[in-house]
Amino acid sequence: MKSALKTTGMFLLSLSLLFTISCSSDDEQAEAAYDFIDQNAQGSIEGNDFNFGSGKISDSNAENELFIKLYDDSETFTDPCDALGLGEFVNVFFSIPKEVGLYELTASFSIDEEGQTVTLFNPATFLNIVASDGAVEILTITAEQITGRIDARLDNDFVNGNFTAIFCSE
Repeated sequence: MKSALKTTGMFLLSLSLLFTISCSSDDEQAEAAYDFIDQNAQGSIEGNDFNFGSGKISDSNAENELFIKLYDDSETFTDPCDALGLGEFVNVFFSIPKEVGLYELTASFSIDEEGQTVTLFNPATFLNIVASDGAVEILTITAEQITGRIDARLDNDFVNGNFTAIFCSE
């Protein structure tokens, strides 16, 4: 009987230890979902450098959402609101709720679930790279601009850092 109790005790102790290790691994994975770097937004899109230069915001087709375009510093226009289309250099665009908050990126293929993605765009190949790993955080919203940070990734393509975008009237 003592042997059975000892075996059961060891089993329960092992199970408890396994559960504790399992939970800590889940916590570590949740923390690794995004990692904002405190720098001007920069990255690589199809092997082309992206260095944030300017950004603009317009109303999205959806209610209470904003459509944000972040342009590479190679774009030569003086006012991002004058930019037509997506520009000549690699850039980034996404829709986001019109409120301060953290929005983790996820792909969703269900009508019932909304996903949050960021598109990394290369106009030379007209390739849309839809990043579903990382997050976008909107830090402030004023009448003139928003500030935020982004960590958007898909394979070797990524953009990470801070940005400011201005509201443009359509």
